[in-house]
Amino acid sequence: MRRIAELALLAAGLAAVTPAFALKSDADQPVSIDAQKFSGRQGDKVTYAVAVHMTQGSFVADGDAATGYFDPNDAIDRAVLTGSPAKVQQKLDDGSMMYGHADTIDYRVSANTVILTGNASIVQTGKGEYHGARLVYNTDSGEVSGEGGAEGRVHMILQPKKKPAAAPAAAAPAAPAPASSTAAPAAGSTGPSGQPR
Repeated sequence: MRRIAELALLAAGLAAVTPAFALKSDADQPVSIDAQKFSGRQGDKVTYAVAVHMTQGSFVADGDAATGYFDPNDAIDRAVLTGSPAKVQQKLDDGSMMYGHADTIDYRVSANTVILTGNASIVQTGKGEYHGARLVYNTDSGEVSGEGGAEGRVHMILQPKKKPAAAPAAAAPAAPAPASSTAAPAAGSTGPSGQPR
């Protein structure tokens, strides 16, 4: 019963998250990988080592080593990076950023997914952060899903929705000054005996 309550709470939290879409132009950009070393193509893959850096538009991934897999058209369709940790980042359409790190990052280009495995963490600035054994990030929609592993749990921290700034309060009109009991008599007034003052 407790597990059902936890899942319901998780679903409610995810429903409250404002979607953060990744830059649409990233998918149209070429995938570029560079490193200090690489082993020539062996069938449908190539391996990279030492300071591996991969980009596709605003999507950037870094690791200690990587294996790139080619599709039938000889384009990189998948890259698996490892590191201590391997890191990834992407700019979102609203200008915020996604940052992630894990022991292994598996970027599946045509599936628009990044699978972070082992001590995985994703932070979407201004929106929230996610931690777990395995996280899946969609590079098109910015959505995140995760698993806690055999004995672990997924942990999320969601930022509250920003409230619109309150309008400044209108200044209250100033209260009239109290009448003075020692006011000077008006010109042309007379005293009690009819004499001018």
